[in-house]
Amino acid sequence: MPSEPIAPVRGRQLEALRACLLYPKGMRHEAYPSAMPALAKLGLVVSRPAHGPGRRIPAWFITQAGREHLAEIDASKPWVAARTPQAEP
Repeated sequence: MPSEPIAPVRGRQLEALRACLLYPKGMRHEAYPSAMPALAKLGLVVSRPAHGPGRRIPAWFITQAGREHLAEIDASKPWVAARTPQAEP
């Protein structure tokens, strides 16, 4: 089966993918209910249990492919990289 490149995500899906990047301990399942399953089918996010207060709750986590996809999208838009805060050395 030939692998096809993933088309750049846009709109609500892009917003959801960037939000998932902000939560390294997992983003709650109720966030972006229509966008996250589509991103999971593309392999950009994965659902797995996260540790909650005294229990395990399902959460979304960004995959390495998701990080690479965001980097590819942002690399083609220099104005996005200019607005992103940089860590100082």
